Amino acid sequence: MKDDQARLFDRLAARDCLYEYKPEGLAAIDGLVRHKGRVLDVGCGDGTLGAALESDLVIGVDLSERCARLARNRGVHAVVADAIGRLPFAAESFDTIYCIDVLHHLCQAWESVFAEINRVLRRGGALIIVEPDARNPLVRWTQAPGSPIRVAPFNNEPAIYPETLLPHLEERGYACGCEPFHLEARQVVRDVFPLWQRLLKAPFVLALAYYCRRMPNKFLITARKPL
Repeated sequence: MKDDQARLFDRLAARDCLYEYKPEGLAAIDGLVRHKGRVLDVGCGDGTLGAALESDLVIGVDLSERCARLARNRGVHAVVADAIGRLPFAAESFDTIYCIDVLHHLCQAWESVFAEINRVLRRGGALIIVEPDARNPLVRWTQAPGSPIRVAPFNNEPAIYPETLLPHLEERGYACGCEPFHLEARQVVRDVFPLWQRLLKAPFVLALAYYCRRMPNKFLITARKPL
């Protein structure tokens, strides 16, 4: 699974860009933490989000070698690493950790992921999580395993409900807030599915998108590690 994901994201980044974000979306992500210090961007992709952060230093990790290379080209100090495994950093190395649209790719290995995030985040540091919100029907059904309108690349990457993540942080003593969030991104390489499948799904996806047009597509968790 890990190798398949790395190969897929190598291919999706073939045009030197994974996703195109609106400037206001990048500004909103940057504004979530005012004084960031040393930042770790977990699952940094092509580095677009990390490069938008006003910070002393942004280090990224990604499973895809091509994505890490592109991130470095954008000024992010990126390394190839698996977020489920041990991160290649000393304890309490970072003041702020961003984890944007990554956790649903990680096979629900939340305990392993949060244990490593907790290890490398300094006491009092900030953790920012943004994820596709399963409470939105469009998000839920376009990512659900076995869904006839699934557009997610892999069949085991369902959207997440925030209440599945919060206990992993709260039991570690983190002070958490959770709220709706909206972040638009256009996937540049779109041929994950054959053209005929995309055309067949399009009317249903568009109809559901219209129905859900006023609903936030993401949720935001802001968490502070205890002192």
